[in-house]
Amino acid sequence: MSNRRLFVAGICMFLAMAGATAGPQKVSIGQASRERERQSFAMNLVRALNTAEQDYKSKNAKYADWATLTGNGDFTETGTKWAPVGFPTVGHAMYSRGAEIVPGWKLRLNVSHEGQAYDLLLEDATDPKCGYAAVTDERGLIRQSKVIDCPI
Repeated sequence: MSNRRLFVAGICMFLAMAGATAGPQKVSIGQASRERERQSFAMNLVRALNTAEQDYKSKNAKYADWATLTGNGDFTETGTKWAPVGFPTVGHAMYSRGAEIVPGWKLRLNVSHEGQAYDLLLEDATDPKCGYAAVTDERGLIRQSKVIDCPI
């Protein structure tokens, strides 16, 4: 083999090895499915929280904090009536007043402007690398987020 062919073969091998080690890690089908299920749960739980907030405001002229929503029975150890139709995992989840409102999910719910606004962040506590979260506010728009280095 000539030196030129050896050089080209070496470059090709180097590029193949660099691509194999530097490329994105493949996610197994099981991992991707689990991630989609968790994200679906989060989106539907945030929908339920938005609905509960709108109902509370229509009756009390202000939005509620998490302690109020759990205290008045909207979210209990046996579930919530606010789950979107067709999402029994949200409807029958065991809700807690603690830091993890459902196992694996942390809620940050801030009510401001004398109860006329709220900001809500529901974070996946089992995703320390990418920090997946669902975000919403009193407008009812739901957003998904991850840390900057992770694809959405």
